[in-house]
Amino acid sequence: MKEFLKSAAFKILVAVALFLIGIMIYAASTGGVSTIPATITGAIVTPLQSLASAVSDGFDSFVGIFTDSNALREENEALQEEINELRKNQVETDELRRLNELYREFLELKEENPDYQFADGRVISMDPADKYGNFTIDAGSLKGVKADDPVITPDGLVGVVYEVGLNYAKVRTILDPATQVSAYVSRTGSGGVTGGSASLAEEGKLRLNLLPRDSGASSGDYVATSGRGGIYPEQLLIGTIVDIQPESDALTMYAVIEPFADLKNLTAVFVITGFDGQGENVPE
Repeated sequence: MKEFLKSAAFKILVAVALFLIGIMIYAASTGGVSTIPATITGAIVTPLQSLASAVSDGFDSFVGIFTDSNALREENEALQEEINELRKNQVETDELRRLNELYREFLELKEENPDYQFADGRVISMDPADKYGNFTIDAGSLKGVKADDPVITPDGLVGVVYEVGLNYAKVRTILDPATQVSAYVSRTGSGGVTGGSASLAEEGKLRLNLLPRDSGASSGDYVATSGRGGIYPEQLLIGTIVDIQPESDALTMYAVIEPFADLKNLTAVFVITGFDGQGENVPE
């Protein structure tokens, strides 16, 4: 509207209106409007009618644009709601797919280990500042989870539960030095104890300590749990040996292990809440 008031058309309209007012005043003083020649009247009124029509059309167009804008906004809002609903449905579909995959893996593990009792859990928090990758899951005592329960994925051992609430549990990974697991080299049968270190944890690896010098272990060998201590069942896969080094005492060796489980990208795990032999031969 401000642009129209400043336009040349508006100025012409005002000038013509003033001119007409002058003619009307003149006609009134000389005997009436009928004294004004028709040709003059037509010449003046016709352009004014056209201008008025143009202004009216412009106003109608403006109102039409405004109305169309409201309709478009309502249509966009409806489309956005539809998009949001589709996104929500996609999230639900992804969740169902994840659960389906999780339960499929659960059934496979259950078939392979009929004595195992499981609780599934989703990783709900992981401190990025924790160099060992320790994390929290959404399964606790209400699902039968307790301290010292092993935590696994279908790929291998992940760690052990060290704190439990009603609906959560905190897990310490096998990269943490505080997690020590009796293990052995599957090819040679040589036994040792796993342990972590800050430097190895940065590479996502851990150690198998106390290997005899004549163990015969070498890179590429698999390491699994031995079952000693009653916390971990036998033959849970841990990882692959990628290096063998002598200990400083020159009496034993240690192996560097790359875990089978992808500890950096965990989203869901299984807690073994019971198995044959659990709690047996636990040191006092």
